[in-house]
Amino acid sequence: MPATSTVPARSRYIIRARGEPPALAAFIDIIRGDPDIALVDTIGPPGQVHTAVIDIATDKAPQFERRFFHSDELIVERDQPLSMSD
Repeated sequence: MPATSTVPARSRYIIRARGEPPALAAFIDIIRGDPDIALVDTIGPPGQVHTAVIDIATDKAPQFERRFFHSDELIVERDQPLSMSD
């Protein structure tokens, strides 16, 4: 019988600043204290990060998406696996 995993499922998101990078920096500061969200990586030069990659518990993902759907400061999208095209 296969072992049952107790690790909760995770969803990965890409977060980008719509305008000024400080909005993304503030977002990163906020999520550092959230146990349901893990900062996976940031993209951009030090002090000018423009993109963040996060993991979030899948059961929290719909609420997270709704929270930022109409954001004027951040673009939030699910990270999709890459595939080779024909």
